[in-house]
Amino acid sequence: MGNLSTPNTGEGTTNATPASGAAGATRKGIDDHQINDLEESDSEPEHEKEEPEKTAAESSITAYMEQMFSKRFDAMQSMVERLPGVAPPIRRSNPDSYTDTPFAEEIASVEMPRKFSFPNIKMYDGIGDPDDHIAQYKQRMLAVALPKESREATMCKGFGSTLIGPALQWYINLPTRSISSFAGLRDKFVEQFASSRSLEKTSDGLYEIL
Repeated sequence: MGNLSTPNTGEGTTNATPASGAAGATRKGIDDHQINDLEESDSEPEHEKEEPEKTAAESSITAYMEQMFSKRFDAMQSMVERLPGVAPPIRRSNPDSYTDTPFAEEIASVEMPRKFSFPNIKMYDGIGDPDDHIAQYKQRMLAVALPKESREATMCKGFGSTLIGPALQWYINLPTRSISSFAGLRDKFVEQFASSRSLEKTSDGLYEIL
């Protein structure tokens, strides 16, 4: 009777090794893929953060360039206007400028008294003592019967009607909402035309000249 040969288990072991190796390789590939996904997901927020910063930097650069261009253009335009024999350029009106007012809300919102007419006064064009013009204006306005609640606003709003020439241009170009009282308007006016003030001559001043 022939001997029964035991099956060679080595072959089975040898055949199983590639399968386990393939499984390990597959698992390793999955792990690597997951790691790559995590790295990509971690890098995405940094990329997203860079975009707003880049946009903000570009906006600031653009604003700076526009500001510099505007200043240079204004400087060149001013030089051209000072050239002899050159007509000044026609400035285009801003549609919104007609609703602008130099007065604060507490002055601008007060209605002028009905049937009110400003007293006659010598017009001021920037030549002459601004203090004298203020004094004349106040005296004429105090002689007019005005309601107490509207006197301050009326004094402010009526002052522009006494100005012409450069003085009127100064008044028109006052910053929007910059005047909240007649005292404030008076200070700005006197400061603007201080070079036209009449200086009192004294003996000390004569000695200084000599």
